[in-house]
Amino acid sequence: MQINLGMPIEVRVKTLIFYKEKGIAIILLEDLGGAWGLPILAKATEVSSILFSLEGENPPRPLSHDLIANIVAGLKARVLHVLIDILEEPICHGIVAVELKEKEIDFDARPSDAISLALRAHVPIYVSAAVVNKGAVPFSQQDWAEDLEGKTKLQN
Repeated sequence: MQINLGMPIEVRVKTLIFYKEKGIAIILLEDLGGAWGLPILAKATEVSSILFSLEGENPPRPLSHDLIANIVAGLKARVLHVLIDILEEPICHGIVAVELKEKEIDFDARPSDAISLALRAHVPIYVSAAVVNKGAVPFSQQDWAEDLEGKTKLQN
């Protein structure tokens, strides 16, 4: 799939797929139009906090992402958005954009951490065109869900 846009593309979390026997999970992002999905492979433990956010559950004690969101709010700053980009193929990385005193500061993060924080802060999740071109799976393909683990080209 080729996307020739220079601007990042907004996505949302479509679903999480856990492979308990392997201890891994796939974070399946999708474009807002629902035309394609972007599977990212991660350790299941790294994805569990995303599940809490999606299900609207609060763990008994704050997770790291809750702590970061609380620190950002306590500093009178705000998370603006997150961006998933490629660092070194197949490893991609996240960038958390925070505004503090009218200045934007970008922080490097794992995609799973950035996504979890974005869900907690209710801010947009973007992916770069390079990431889409590397790993997107068109939903128009009848077999898109078959062997999704094998089709996953990006890692957390």
